[in-house]
Amino acid sequence: MTKTIDARFVGKWKGSDEGKMVAGEINFWMMHRKSDGTFEIIFETHYEDGTVEQFFETGNWYVINDVFYEYRESDEQIDSYQFEFLSPQIIQFIEVNSETEDLYSFKDYKLIEN
Repeated sequence: MTKTIDARFVGKWKGSDEGKMVAGEINFWMMHRKSDGTFEIIFETHYEDGTVEQFFETGNWYVINDVFYEYRESDEQIDSYQFEFLSPQIIQFIEVNSETEDLYSFKDYKLIEN
């Protein structure tokens, strides 16, 4: 099994979990996936009480056999997702090994760079 860097993922993306991950929280992110397999991401979490928290993470990403893997250094864990390119600018991700009955899914939208 060879790790590959799929060029379609490279670039700046934005997304939201639309409150699907944790009840009472909505997460937004800006992701920069680089061609060397590293990434930087800024998360913004909006809580029910109106507070907002931002944090920055780094890590690595790659693809093996049509599964996308993401290692966030802060968690020291690897998340894995099935993916489908709905267009060159929209990726649908569905978590592999989800711990909930409803599979966690989200979309990333590519930002147009000048």
